[in-house]
Amino acid sequence: MSKLEKLNPLFYPKTVAVVGATDNPSKHGNWYMRSIINRGFPKEHLYPINPNEGKVLEIKTYPRVQDVPEPLDHVIFAIPKKIIKQILKDCVEAKAKFAVIFTSGFSESDLDPEEGKKLEKELLEIISGSNTQIVGPNGMGVYSFEGRLSFPYLYNPPVNGSVSFASQSGGHVVALATIADFWFNIHFNKMVSFGNGINLEATDYLEYYIEDPKTKIINLYVEGVRNGPRFFQALKEACRFKPVIVWKGGWTSAGSRATLSHTGSLAGSNRIWQTVFKQAGAIQVHDMEELCDVTMAFLRINPPKGFNAAILGGGGGQSVVSTDECESAGLKVPAFSPEIKEKLSGIVPDIGTGIANPIDASYFVYNDLSMYSKLLELVDKDPKIDIIMLHHESMWGAAKELLFETLKKSKEQLEKPFVMVLYPSVGPREYTPEMEAEHLKVLKQYLKEGFLVYPSVYRASNAIYKMVQYHKFLECHEILEKASEIPLKAA
Repeated sequence: MSKLEKLNPLFYPKTVAVVGATDNPSKHGNWYMRSIINRGFPKEHLYPINPNEGKVLEIKTYPRVQDVPEPLDHVIFAIPKKIIKQILKDCVEAKAKFAVIFTSGFSESDLDPEEGKKLEKELLEIISGSNTQIVGPNGMGVYSFEGRLSFPYLYNPPVNGSVSFASQSGGHVVALATIADFWFNIHFNKMVSFGNGINLEATDYLEYYIEDPKTKIINLYVEGVRNGPRFFQALKEACRFKPVIVWKGGWTSAGSRATLSHTGSLAGSNRIWQTVFKQAGAIQVHDMEELCDVTMAFLRINPPKGFNAAILGGGGGQSVVSTDECESAGLKVPAFSPEIKEKLSGIVPDIGTGIANPIDASYFVYNDLSMYSKLLELVDKDPKIDIIMLHHESMWGAAKELLFETLKKSKEQLEKPFVMVLYPSVGPREYTPEMEAEHLKVLKQYLKEGFLVYPSVYRASNAIYKMVQYHKFLECHEILEKASEIPLKAA
């Protein structure tokens, strides 16, 4: 059986049970029930398990998992640790496919990690030889847009996506779901928080996402893995077909120590992890912001052919700094070809400006925003340029809409990938929270129109560099594969 067939009932369950379901709104068993109902999962196949309540949220309860009248795919444990073993035995007896254990206090516990490890071992012994698999413990569980599942926090986005995430951290999964949607317009198809991963771990979800046709981009948050060689092989395989963006937690010595009290994982040497990522072709990021930055690049533009960027904007100092930021991130800012430069000189007045790359159109572009259309059209034709980056403030009033419409029309006509860096509006006014809110509205306007937008040149450059680097890796891999197929001539 393929990994897709094995894990599909976890993400697309026909039946779900919540052990510890209750009408008490302060309990996680209640939160899980409300969240799953909120996602639209059919109530006739949702089973609250609680021997002390007749109904939960107007749905009939059952005393035990074995009492449910149909086979169970997905059983959520929102119960005290002391009864975990018995409920897991019930799941094995009922032939439930997945036990999703939210409960914490196992090997990650600072108070008694050895006792936690012992309990984890006992859980594995209980499912040994059965068809029941464990997600967790100490994990938030599963979000699946089409499977109509969610975490116990009423996360219910209206839009499906092509990104899937597997995370050892529950907090990261919930935060990313919200932040990625609100700030970046990134939407997820599936997410899983697997916590300590005593049975199913990062490698299993990675292997599943490789086969999953709904997943186009893979996001991972890992602190450690139990079988390094297997993870490496899965990562290499995944990167050949889909971008894999990995946020590795615990890469400093103190952070490595902290992972033991979070998910009970041994993080290992940072140098080893970097080598693994490099050899596999994975994209390493260091925080949630960078994870979103890189993911957004893959979602919104075609891959640039190379690392050469053109920078357009107004302001001499900003042009200098933009060049520094761009090259610091790994991109190059080459001079335009002579013929393009000559044509640019006919558009940008030679008074306190620059056209060598970056283009500093100074205040002239503020007086005539349509100048951007002409500049972009020319730069797009330069064979030395692979990607075009324009930085500008979000502006206000009629100028705000004029800038948006000008760039929207130009973007549609460009052949090369286009990136927008949008600063907050400036000017001879006091900066207020209301202005910040207005800037956010403008940012969302660009995102909804399909622009790739960042708040700084460095963040844009870093994301683009890592995107290009991944595609260069694929090209090299393809060349090596073809070379290996060429038979050697006889001497």
